[in-house]
Amino acid sequence: MREAIVERRGYRIRIRTRGPAHGPDAIILPGMGGTAFELAPQIRLLQSLGYRTHTIDLPGFGLTPALRKEDARFSQLADLVIGACETVGVERALILGHSLGGGIALHVAHRRKALVAGLALLAPAALGRSLVWTYKLFCLPLIGRAMLQPRRGSRGYLRHFIVGSERRNDVHFIDQVRRHDDPSAAKSRSMRAIVWANQPPRLRRLVLLLSPGGEQSGFTLRDSAASFRDIPTLLLWGSEDRVISARDATNFRIGSPEVEVHIARGIGHMLPIEAPEWTNRHIARFDALRVRPGLRSSAA
Repeated sequence: MREAIVERRGYRIRIRTRGPAHGPDAIILPGMGGTAFELAPQIRLLQSLGYRTHTIDLPGFGLTPALRKEDARFSQLADLVIGACETVGVERALILGHSLGGGIALHVAHRRKALVAGLALLAPAALGRSLVWTYKLFCLPLIGRAMLQPRRGSRGYLRHFIVGSERRNDVHFIDQVRRHDDPSAAKSRSMRAIVWANQPPRLRRLVLLLSPGGEQSGFTLRDSAASFRDIPTLLLWGSEDRVISARDATNFRIGSPEVEVHIARGIGHMLPIEAPEWTNRHIARFDALRVRPGLRSSAA
């Protein structure tokens, strides 16, 4: 493994590179506060397929300083990723992202299409309108600050809100997920910055506070679905995802019919490690049929 620390706009971004020195590139973007652990099965798969993988940790999720609100909009996070890719010499890559990482991947593709050979998105943000209802509470200054204090997720929270019924009673699995949940102050500050920076305008926020849905309206790309038609895109979701609804995949496909969508029954928001074999099977097939042909033609 090779590790690089890239400095962009006063932040330090850690990039961990694994795999063959001359293979095609794959960018790995974990979810909110996540680490390479949650995408470890997919990283291993991509390496076995010959990819050189680059796992990018956003500021505060790997190294300090934490993100500040004024730098934490999705478009700005996408620019940080694009800048990191330029620094380590990645010109074109398959981008695999989970949750927040998937939303950033979409914004990267929206801003720098030439960089993206394909998108493998696992329960991504930025495709719909709604999120888990507690997101509204995160956005309230005092309540949100209290809820996003450094703490490790409880077993009850993981079982009832994060993990689906297929793995909910797997005590070893739940404890493993909990053990890798980093309760650092920098992570919490970065999470708060992202939540607060990507809210809708103030008046719209007040209206949404009293009505269901709308939590993603400040950063969704659903209305830009048509612009992704020429990018090979795979959407994988858990049917019991309580954080980001799998309905977003169906709605997005209306605007971009070429998108490949698969839903795993009984699986929650931690799809990459709840159903790793199912997830990897679809990624491998997607890579063989839709991504590699494009990489070969561009290389030629």
